[in-house]
Parts: sequence; C-alpha cells; structure tokens
Amino acid sequence: MMKILKRMTTVISSTVALMIALGFLVNAGYAQEKVKGAGSDAIAQLYAGAKKEGTVIIWGPTDAIIYQKMQAVLDKEYPGIKIEHFESIPEPLVQRIIAESQAGKPASVDIIQSGSLRAVRPLIDRDMLAAYPGWEKDFGLDAVYAGGRFVGAYNLTLPISYNSKLVSAKDAPKSWEELVDPKWKGRKLIIEARLVPFAMLGTQWGKAKATELVKKILTQEPIIVQGGTTVANALAGGQVSIAIGTYAYTIERLKKAGATVDWVPVAPLPVLTSAVGVLKTAPHPNAARFFAGWLGTTEGQKVRYDTSGQANEVGRNAIGTVAERIKAAHPAIILETEKNFTAILEIQRELGRLLGALR
Repeated sequence: MMKILKRMTTVISSTVALMIALGFLVNAGYAQEKVKGAGSDAIAQLYAGAKKEGTVIIWGPTDAIIYQKMQAVLDKEYPGIKIEHFESIPEPLVQRIIAESQAGKPASVDIIQSGSLRAVRPLIDRDMLAAYPGWEKDFGLDAVYAGGRFVGAYNLTLPISYNSKLVSAKDAPKSWEELVDPKWKGRKLIIEARLVPFAMLGTQWGKAKATELVKKILTQEPIIVQGGTTVANALAGGQVSIAIGTYAYTIERLKKAGATVDWVPVAPLPVLTSAVGVLKTAPHPNAARFFAGWLGTTEGQKVRYDTSGQANEVGRNAIGTVAERIKAAHPAIILETEKNFTAILEIQRELGRLLGALR
C-alpha cells in the first residue's frame, strides 16, 4: 500500500511539475505574441533588452497626457518599460543636446521628438542620431525618414479651411490659386505668419511661383497672425471666411465640438512630419528603439489619436478622419521629409521677407 502511495505521489509531483513547465512556456510564448510584429525574433529580442533597461526618456512637444495613456497600454501589454517625458518645444531641446555633447557630458535623453523635421535638422547634420533598420524590416513601418534615423510620430496636414456658415462647400476655394479671387479681399482671409504651406508649395512649384502667389494674396488684405490655434479660433469665431496655416486635425476637432468649420483637401496638400529619433548616445538604446517602433504601429497611433486627434495621416499606418478624407480625395501630397526640409526652410525665410516689407 505504501509503495502504491509513493508511486502516486511521484506521478502527481511529476504531473504538477510538467504543468508548471508547460504553463511557463505558454506564458512566455504569449508574452512574445503580445509584442507587435509577433513571430519576429528580432522584436522579441529588442523587447527583452528594453525590459532589462526598464526606462525610456523622451523629450518633445507632446502633451504629458498622451504618454500617460501610452504608459497604461504598455503596462498591460508590454510591461517593464517606464516612460519618462519632458515636454518642451524641440528647438531648445536640440540645442541642449548639442551643448551637452560638446561638453562631453553623457546623454540624459534617449528619444527626441520634433513638431516638424526642420526642428531637428542640426542633429541630422551632426550625425547624432542612430539609424535602425528594424523599424521598417521588423515593425513594418513605412513612415521612416533620414536613412532610418526617424520614425513618423504624427502628421500635421495644412489645408485650406473655411467657416461653413459664411462659405458653402461649393464656394470654398478648391485650389491655392483661387485665394486671389477678389471675393476674398478685405480681411476675409487669415494667414499664419510663418507661411509654411506656401513654402512647402515652393518645393514643388519652384520658389518664384510660390513667391508670386504670396505677393498676390497679400494684396487681398489678409489678417496675419502668429500660431495655428489663433488662426483656427478666429475662423471658428466667424471673424474670417478662409484660413491658411492651421491643421486639418484642429479643424476636425473644432467641428466635432460644434463649430461651423471645415477644410478642403486641396492639391497639392502640404503635410508636415512630426518624428522621433534615437540618439546615438542614448542611455537606454533598446527601450528607445522598441518604443519608437511601437509608436509608429497602428496600436501606438490609436492611443495618440484617441487622446489628441493626432496621428499619421498619410502612409500605411495612417488612421483617423483626416487620413480617411485624404484617402478618399487622393490629392497630390507634399510630405515634409529629410529630402525637402532644407528647401522648405529656405523658401520660408524668403517669403518672410515679403511680410517684413509690409510692416
């Protein structure tokens, strides 16, 4: 009897041990499957390295609430990575990173995020960002720029917007050239002072044509203001009929809140690129590469879109109302990339002299 009991105990112990082992393997496999791009050994290894480092530090203009929402998703699905975020406009952050590097100080940040690629040009010029082919190859992203040094975080589309109470959809300008129609003369237009959409048009049309158009538009006596939000609020308040220099997602957000505003997916359609790049001297390189890749996936984009209305609006992982309207209209796109951001900045400066001559 005792021998039978011993044998049963041994069998039970072995069975429990086997079940525990199987459970461990299933859970390990499940954890790997939770990683975006499951089945990729490269991503699984990167995620393991990211968890070992435990932290990713990101500087940029994104609101803290967005990273708080992302942290909640990561804690559930990709545990072990803590996001530390410092919110600021990118230009002073870029200068700080350069100054620290020149002083021989260790990097205090992993990822730099820009509102546009132009803002981080000094880091590209100094070769301070690490290329990572896995964003395209393993994560399956197409919004990757500067030789694999940046992942697109979101887009900022710059359309022609209008007050739908003052202007019908039929009568709204359908081309940039229509802005010179005499019916828009006399403070019916509002334009953001940096003239970014026209500078981007200049990269496709040529500087001379873009400059000539701006000269003609300025004879329309438009209101010139600083800031896309100021432009959007003036349009929503009915102070003007047509607005240039605010973003499509902003107009969509105002429209959802009940404002009588809309926008035209005019061609060509300028689209700015906000991107994240990993520093070569990042203290947490695996966490930085993993988090940057995850940001570009549909899952990461959905968290951002649900929180702020921002997302990639062109490309494979584009989501949201703006992306849907662009896809339906099929306008030619002028996308800010590393290939044209220098030209955009140069044309923008040239156009700025036209405004300066008026003041």
